[in-house]
Amino acid sequence: MSSKVDVPSQKATASRPWWIDLLLRGPAEWRSIPARVALTLLIVGGAALAVYSGYIHLYLWGRQPYPYSAIPTIGPLFLIQGIAAIVIGLLVVVTRRLWAVLLGAGLMVVSVAALVIDVEVGMFGFQDSWSVPYATSTLYWEIVGAVLLVIAAGLLAWPSVAARSWRGRSGRGR
Repeated sequence: MSSKVDVPSQKATASRPWWIDLLLRGPAEWRSIPARVALTLLIVGGAALAVYSGYIHLYLWGRQPYPYSAIPTIGPLFLIQGIAAIVIGLLVVVTRRLWAVLLGAGLMVVSVAALVIDVEVGMFGFQDSWSVPYATSTLYWEIVGAVLLVIAAGLLAWPSVAARSWRGRSGRGR
C-alpha cells in the first residue's frame, strides 16, 4: 500500500530557537577563506589580550612589591579577575563561537569600567591611581581587546541577523 504523505528530501533538524543558532556561529561558517582567517585573527587577538589582562591581574595580586592580595575585598577580586580572564581568553580561542566572543568582550568592558571607577571614585574603601604600575597600559590593552572582540562578535552575528530581518519581506508588495 502506498502512502500519500510528502516526505521532504532534506533531513529535518531538531527545531531550536534562532538565537541559539546565532550564539553557536563560528568563523567556519564563512565561505571566504581570507574572511575566515581575518575573523579568526580578530578573535585570537582579543582573546590574547584577555589572557594578558588576567596575567597582569595575577601579577599585581601577588608578585609586585606591594601586592593587591593584602587589600581587603580588592585582593580576592583581583585573584578572581586574573583567573577568570585567563580561562575566558582560552575558551574564546578554543571555541571561536559567538557566545564565547561576547563573554570575552564583556569581561574586557567590565574590567575597563572597574579600573576607571576604581581610579576616579574608588571602590570598596580603596582608591587607586593612574600612576600605579600597569594602570594606563592595561587600560589601553583592555580597550583594544574589547574592540577586537566586539568587532568579531558583530561579524559573526551579522549574516544571521541580516538574514532574519529580511526574511519574508520580498513578498510584501515592495
